[in-house]
Amino acid sequence: MADLELIMLLLPAVFMVHEYEEIIMFRHWLDRNKDKLKREFPKFDRFLVRSGHFNYSTATFAVGTAHEFLLISLISFYAVWQNAYQLWFAALAAYSVHLLMHIAQWVIYRKYVPVIITSILTLPYCIYAFIEFVKAYILSPSQMLLWAVAGIILTILSLLSAFFLMGKFQRLQERE
Repeated sequence: MADLELIMLLLPAVFMVHEYEEIIMFRHWLDRNKDKLKREFPKFDRFLVRSGHFNYSTATFAVGTAHEFLLISLISFYAVWQNAYQLWFAALAAYSVHLLMHIAQWVIYRKYVPVIITSILTLPYCIYAFIEFVKAYILSPSQMLLWAVAGIILTILSLLSAFFLMGKFQRLQERE
C-alpha cells in the first residue's frame, strides 16, 4: 500500500502544477481574448461579465486556488493517515473530470487556453493513479462510481465557496 499512499500524497502537488498555469496565464489570456469570447460564446461572455470574473485580479484568482489546494491537501493527508481511500478517490475523480473539461474547452475554443498544457501533462498521473487504485482492490466498481459522483458534487460545492471568497477578496482589493 505504500506506493499507493505516495501516489495519494502527490495529488496536491500535481493539482498545484496545473493551477500555476491557470494563475499565471488567466488574467493575460482573458484580457487578450475578451472580444473573441464575446463574439463566439456570447452566453459564456455574459456569465463572465455578470459574475465579475472579467474583473478578477491574479491575486483574487490565487485565493480561489488556495482554497481548493487546502481542501485537496487536507483530503489527501487525511485519507492516507486514516485509510479513508474513498475520500481521496473522490478527489482524484473530480480532479480528473476537471482536466477533461479543460481539454474540452481547448477543443471547443480551438486555441490556447490557460490550462491546456498542464491538463495534458498531469492527466497521465490521474490515469496511473486510477490504475494503481483499481489494482489495490479497495473499492468495487460501483463504489468507485458512487465516490466519483460524490467527489464531483463536493467539488462543485467547494467551488461555490471558493468563488464566494474570491468575490469578497476582489471587493476588498478594489476598496484599497
